[in-house]
Amino acid sequence: MSFFPIWQENKLFTTVLSLVCLALFVFLGVKTYSSVQATRHLDKPVPVEHTIVIEGLGKANMSPDIAVMTFGISSTAKSVSDAQKQNTALMNTLIAKIKDVGIVDADLQTKDYSAYEKTEWNAQTQKSESAGWIVSQSLDVKIRDVQKVSTIVEIGGQNGSTSISGPVFTIDDQTAYEATARQKALADARQKADSIAQSLGLKIDHVVSYNEYNESTGGPMPYLSAKDVGGGIAAPAPMIQSGTQELRLHSTVTYLLSN
Repeated sequence: MSFFPIWQENKLFTTVLSLVCLALFVFLGVKTYSSVQATRHLDKPVPVEHTIVIEGLGKANMSPDIAVMTFGISSTAKSVSDAQKQNTALMNTLIAKIKDVGIVDADLQTKDYSAYEKTEWNAQTQKSESAGWIVSQSLDVKIRDVQKVSTIVEIGGQNGSTSISGPVFTIDDQTAYEATARQKALADARQKADSIAQSLGLKIDHVVSYNEYNESTGGPMPYLSAKDVGGGIAAPAPMIQSGTQELRLHSTVTYLLSN
């Protein structure tokens, strides 16, 4: 027994059912064709002749809020053990003095520890002979209050430092400065694009692509020797100026043109 009536039993019902099936078949065919066409054009690139590529530049002046200083201590003694003891005592004193002005352990880092024997040529014996051992190490100090740089430089000079380098001024978080520079760069690019499009008798339709890069423009890093800061003798703290740094952000924008 058939679920649907046959042609002879109900001609009207079978005719309507056939038309519905035909309409559904046509609908599915059209949808399939549209999907195939959309897929073909999905990744189709915008013709180069319809676009322009413009670079915009945005600047922002940044005020450094972190300074990094490096203090080196070198000690000489007849034995490596004695040189190490002297060097360790001096460095521990320096670290303690720096901590006294608010620098925490996390912002102190020991680096470049070395110990080697110094030799000198003896013309009489025609041999290289020991002239003692040299032990040296450096300490990186991250200063989060740049107003303390002068004080810490003074501490280094008064507590055994044989070399001092820095300060290197940086910005802890550049996000806000980058946002400001980006807005300026995009405005600069759009102004140039509008001018070119107007000259061509066209207009900007929309943005096709965008990329950017940050041009670093760090300032010079001064170098100080022990004599510049007193060589262990009490001396006035030098005047340290952090100044400003310029952030330069380049934005490259591709625009689609239209009539």
